[in-house]
Amino acid sequence: MQIIVNCCVYWQGGIVMIQKPRRGWWYLPGGKVDPGEIWIEAAAREVLEETGLAVQDLRLRGIHLVQIEPGPDVEGREQAIIQFSAARATGNLLTQSKEGHVAIVKPEEVAHQPMNEGDRRMVEAVLRADAQGLDTLFYGKFRYTAEHQLLDWRLLPETDIAAALEIGLR
Repeated sequence: MQIIVNCCVYWQGGIVMIQKPRRGWWYLPGGKVDPGEIWIEAAAREVLEETGLAVQDLRLRGIHLVQIEPGPDVEGREQAIIQFSAARATGNLLTQSKEGHVAIVKPEEVAHQPMNEGDRRMVEAVLRADAQGLDTLFYGKFRYTAEHQLLDWRLLPETDIAAALEIGLR
């Protein structure tokens, strides 16, 4: 199983996101964990490489299983997405990285950005928890077609945040 980390970095009234050119979708900064690397260190490394920002005081915010169904020319696969948020960041924000266009997205704009729908739910859960002052750790399961269309998902704990995502993001 491939392990992916990402990090919600608050910066200048929004969160730092990267628009990757392949599909034009927006993502939190992150990437693959190197062999032998500790997840939290991988998240800090990926943020620095992709955004130019050094993050401190990372908190674990989500552990999510992602299942991608096999397709005609593609094997199915599983990934774990380990999500963090950063309490502090320093440095100079890049506008472009090797991964794509780097920008600040206002929390209320996340719902309208072109994104992977499971990622949108993961990000929205953290943003809503932070807005309510909650330090919730979310556990999720997301299943996709080979073309990355979200088939079904579940988010625990089953709080009012999870319920609001279920209703508001259908």
